[in-house]
Amino acid sequence: MLNLSDTQIQKISIETPKRLGEQIVAFRKLKGLSQTELAERVGKDRQYIYKIEKAKVTPNITTIAIIATALEITLAELFEKIK
Repeated sequence: MLNLSDTQIQKISIETPKRLGEQIVAFRKLKGLSQTELAERVGKDRQYIYKIEKAKVTPNITTIAIIATALEITLAELFEKIK
């Protein structure tokens, strides 16, 4: 069994939301959507989308799935470049 160090856990908890936000921005721009338009599709406010994109908040998996659906992509596509 692999035991993660505190450093590894901290790195994952910082890097994963950052990379997720970057992916959301990339797909949002690819689809030609503003933060406001994505927020309307998702049922959230623009500030919340901004905070996700800037890794200031970490959305739950349901919200991530809703965002992927609103972007017309799969969760696999959204997480493809996140390791």
